[in-house]
Amino acid sequence: MESNGSIHIDYSKYEHWKYEKFARFVNNMLLRRDTYLHTFKLHFKHYHPVNFKDVRTWIGHAVKHNVKVLDVNLSGYDKTVLPRCIFTCRSLQELNLSMGEAPEDDLEHEGLLLPDMIKLPSLKRLTLCDVEVGDICLMQIIARSPLLEDVHLINCAQYLELVDSKVLKRLTINGCIGGDKGLTIAAPQLVHFECTGWPLEDISWRERPSLESAHIDTLCSGRTFDGQSDLTGIVLHAKRLALCGSDIKAMLEKELRSCPVFDNLVTLEIGGWCLTNDLYVVVRFLQLSPRLEKLTLRQRKLNKVTKGEGASSMPIAGMTFMCPLLETVIIQCSKDDDEIEKTVNAMVGYGISLEKIQVIFYEDIERAKRWGMSLEQMKEHDILEKARKEKENQERLGNSKAGSDDSDDDNDEMEDEDDEDDEDEMEDDDDDDDDEMDDDDDDF
Repeated sequence: MESNGSIHIDYSKYEHWKYEKFARFVNNMLLRRDTYLHTFKLHFKHYHPVNFKDVRTWIGHAVKHNVKVLDVNLSGYDKTVLPRCIFTCRSLQELNLSMGEAPEDDLEHEGLLLPDMIKLPSLKRLTLCDVEVGDICLMQIIARSPLLEDVHLINCAQYLELVDSKVLKRLTINGCIGGDKGLTIAAPQLVHFECTGWPLEDISWRERPSLESAHIDTLCSGRTFDGQSDLTGIVLHAKRLALCGSDIKAMLEKELRSCPVFDNLVTLEIGGWCLTNDLYVVVRFLQLSPRLEKLTLRQRKLNKVTKGEGASSMPIAGMTFMCPLLETVIIQCSKDDDEIEKTVNAMVGYGISLEKIQVIFYEDIERAKRWGMSLEQMKEHDILEKARKEKENQERLGNSKAGSDDSDDDNDEMEDEDDEDDEDEMEDDDDDDDDEMDDDDDDF
């Protein structure tokens, strides 16, 4: 919990304690520690009891001691406005806040609110979850945090229309909790962009950057795309790309026809539509990616079939590609997807060795996520679990066989005893007969 300028308060490690005992323990620890504090982490799971007055006291202690990294993860904060002391902490360099949605009795807001006063002169990295962040709030954060390079907004974009920063390098916008207008990004120094849950046609660029990596997973907005994104120009020099969604496919069908080569691209993840019926975008991308080392194909999930989805109108007959550095092809699909074999065979037909192709099921990915494991760890766990069950079955069969043998032995012993009894009875009968004959002789 406490080491080398860091304090990590995690109630899950003390669940066997009553909350009151845990709170006293933390209070006493903080009272004993009255020195420099680099990192302060406060974690409660959603089902843990928590006194938010204690939360504010503990956070205030960290701010008072010039904390540099503040990481708070809990649910159901009891105030609509986040603790004000956090947003005027001059020493803070990294801030991660996930404190649940707005209280149930607040009918005006879905997420928590930022305080009116924000001044974070040392802040470099900001992660907010379930916080209402609109244009004014974000402009205030950027203006009063001159060193801010990383912004990550998770379920936070409330009427967010503009991200404008001359120093921002990494931006994540994952989901939104309101608003239906488009998003304009003006961040010329941006090197990484991640966006989930926004239609591609709602994203536009001003002072466009040259991204080194991007992960864009859009809302399914149909199979047509009428906007002008110029996305390929923005990601042309990227090393790592993940582009998923039916509108991504429609856009790429237009832009890849005349697109230059992706000279730096090493890792590509692409899909979100029926790859079995439509491989044009994939094959065209591979034609333009001579340095590609790893390819991940995401087949659309079976429960997300687009109405009217059919075979592509884009021909792929005669198309070839050369990716001499390609070592791994991962195909993600549902377990019940009977057509995925066609996609595997198609990739083999393009010259990719079957040994390089892996098929991973979405169900396994989701299970690993629930368990907090990587896929490799889960596979190892499954192997050990299977071996354990096989051993138990063998032991059970062995015990059953041993029991059966003992039963047979008992039966044999019983049969032997019965035979002996029968023999004794026969001998007794013979003796009786002899006696009777002797008596008869005497009578004669």
